[in-house]
Amino acid sequence: MLKKFVALFVLALVAVACAPALRVHYFGGASGYPPTAPGSVDLLRMEPRRPYIAFAEIIYEPPPRLGRREVEWKLRNRGALIGADALIIETDSVYRDGVYRPNRVRRVRRVRGDGALDRVIVAVAIRYQRK
Repeated sequence: MLKKFVALFVLALVAVACAPALRVHYFGGASGYPPTAPGSVDLLRMEPRRPYIAFAEIIYEPPPRLGRREVEWKLRNRGALIGADALIIETDSVYRDGVYRPNRVRRVRRVRGDGALDRVIVAVAIRYQRK
């Protein structure tokens, strides 16, 4: 009996430790669109000129030492799964490139318990309006 309890406890710890570092929050109850091809999802650092609909926010906390291409690949794949045509990078505390800030609002970076800054990328999933 004790062995089963310990095994279940360890399994629960593993499940919690493997919690996704990539989350999707839909705006206004939207549930996404049909999936698109990952290669067709653009990563934008500024708002596009074409009319679009923003329908979700993707929050990704990449693990340390993960390369830029792998991070972009994960973002594109998740964007494609929810049907995005493009992702507007809103916050990038990992690579600190130019990012789009609506109304010039900056997100506050949190400091973790160990004193390290959060590594987070926030992207807004958009769908271009079709005529």
